[in-house]
Amino acid sequence: MFKGKLKLKGKIEMRNLIKLCLSALLIAVFCFQHNTVLAQGKINLKFHSSFGKSPLNMAPRGWMDEVEKRTNGKVKFTRVFGGSLGKLTAQPENIKVGAFDVGNISVVYNPGLYALSNVVSLPFMSTDALVHAKAAHELHSSGVTNEEFTKMNQKYLFPGMWTKIQLMSHEPVRTIADLRKQKIRAHGGASELLKTMGIPVYGIPWGELPSAAERRVVTAGIIGAPVDAYAFGFGKIFKYWNQGDDWFFFPLTCVMNLDTWKKLPADVKKVIDQTNTDMILKGRQMMAALEKKNGALLAKQAKTAKFEERGKLLAVRDKTWQNWVNARNKEGKNGQAVLDRFLSLLKKYKS
Repeated sequence: MFKGKLKLKGKIEMRNLIKLCLSALLIAVFCFQHNTVLAQGKINLKFHSSFGKSPLNMAPRGWMDEVEKRTNGKVKFTRVFGGSLGKLTAQPENIKVGAFDVGNISVVYNPGLYALSNVVSLPFMSTDALVHAKAAHELHSSGVTNEEFTKMNQKYLFPGMWTKIQLMSHEPVRTIADLRKQKIRAHGGASELLKTMGIPVYGIPWGELPSAAERRVVTAGIIGAPVDAYAFGFGKIFKYWNQGDDWFFFPLTCVMNLDTWKKLPADVKKVIDQTNTDMILKGRQMMAALEKKNGALLAKQAKTAKFEERGKLLAVRDKTWQNWVNARNKEGKNGQAVLDRFLSLLKKYKS
């Protein structure tokens, strides 16, 4: 029996090794093709999203359509979707080394790489996703947060998309006491605020969440809702939805390999820069339309449970922000200056 277990373990390890080698080989092929295309003088850029075609990459798809159109076909994108060539957490490194030219990364899933840039996902910073997008775009276009992208050999392009983050659960959650009874999957600003309140958080990756929720490994999730929740079937898993109660806005920032950017002709760079700016509004309009559509559909699947003690959450918001600042200070980074800058930008675009 012991030998049988060893053989089984060996087979599993071999399968994992084969998968790893295949993934490395595929990425290597992409890198080789990337260099060959540039050497031939053609502008064929490879885009990658860790998800299949979904609301999570809707804005970058619209952006690519616009760039191709505005360059009259001079720029073409090879569009690769799905995690077989790299999960979301691996995306920053894959773009850094040139496995892909363009892609959307998550400052939330990779806070160690984008410690200051992650300020945009702190809880309850604004109630207007468009204002949030405009402020984040200006923040990331220069200064210390832009330097984080540069350090990763990336050219920051535009915010990508902002999805509203709301709570869904198996049982109605209306009070802080209800929250404390749950096993909550959360990330970003929601996770930080819950930790400030002393509420445990389950950091389950997005792809594993449906199964975990069905098995009640978690009983609630503060997730992308209504758009992503409906698109990925969570309305059929969770019975209740805190409709309209946004914890924060989740970004999937669009970036380009910096070496690729430097090799592009000036006229193409000009088109891309203008398209980046235009996609701030257009991307939000696309998401708003889907929020309306998917919101109505999600409401047919899950019952609305209004959270009645939002004021108590807001009461610990500032402490959560300060905890974030203190954490950055320990890293030798001026988190307070970045927070103040972002808050001032939010005020600027709100007026």
